[in-house]
Amino acid sequence: MTGQNASETAVTLSGVTFSYPHAPALAGIDLTVPAGSYFGIVGPNGSGKTTLAYLIAGILKPDSGALDTHGLRVGLVLSNPANQIVSLVVEEDIAFGPENLGLPRARVRNRIDDALRAIHSEHLRSALTSTLSGGQLAKIAYAGQLALDVDVLVLDEGTVMLDPQSRSSLLSQIRELNCGLHKTVIHITHRLEDLLAAHRVLVMEDGLIRTEAGSAVDLASRISPEETPGIEAGPELLYRCFLQSLGIDEADLRQGTARLARRLQADRS
Repeated sequence: MTGQNASETAVTLSGVTFSYPHAPALAGIDLTVPAGSYFGIVGPNGSGKTTLAYLIAGILKPDSGALDTHGLRVGLVLSNPANQIVSLVVEEDIAFGPENLGLPRARVRNRIDDALRAIHSEHLRSALTSTLSGGQLAKIAYAGQLALDVDVLVLDEGTVMLDPQSRSSLLSQIRELNCGLHKTVIHITHRLEDLLAAHRVLVMEDGLIRTEAGSAVDLASRISPEETPGIEAGPELLYRCFLQSLGIDEADLRQGTARLARRLQADRS
């Protein structure tokens, strides 16, 4: 379960449009997602983010334009993970996908083992899904997709229902799936702070990609997310932007804060 593939591109969209009976949703999307990358997508409600997720996952088909996932397997994790749980016991839920692929029982067991190991949740194997916390349910939803050996993970507001501790744990898990297992991640969220590990961040509005940036910090410094409807910056991101405005660009906030403190002390002396 490595997520590696021969293709250099995971997803390509060219002029993709889509409309619902009551309203247009996508007005012409051009997007190339490199294999193994971590893309973030933010934007207000109604901007077309979820529609884009469903198109990439194959749930919807474009009205026009071309969408190519280059033969890669795409998995989707919904905003409410409980909606993806189909069995009473964790291992049975994770087995559901591989069993429906007709895999031999031994391979199904291996898929379950690998998926639980990847999310560090081997202890939940025999647990009742009805007893799990929101964060644990989210991890099991990810495990279900990993058991299908997907190459691309599309996350539609995957942290929206979690408490801060569970959210932090799950974001760490997403980074590990991207960096360790080389899964391509397309992460849709209204929390720009959730995308600190993203390689590229897109802003959608009115069915179009309006803005792109190389990082969440770069985007936040350009668009003032606190004043942009549908985009929440978060305290850590705002603090990183503040430090960066002072010329302090440290991945470790403790080191960045220490540099700021030394500078303030030097200014006073």
